[in-house]
Amino acid sequence: MATLGIEDLDDAVRRKLRRRAAQHGRSMAAEIRDIRTRAVTVAQIGEGIARH
Repeated sequence: MATLGIEDLDDAVRRKLRRRAAQHGRSMAAEIRDIRTRAVTVAQIGEGIARH
């Protein structure tokens, strides 16, 4: 598995991510992984629809 760092993350965004992670009962890193996975999954679904 690759490692991805995030630089220059706005403090307000970091607080919102931390809050969102707590609401879902997971770490901030796990929350970010979930957000990224969902983003690329939705993008792939949209690409598949656009091709047909």
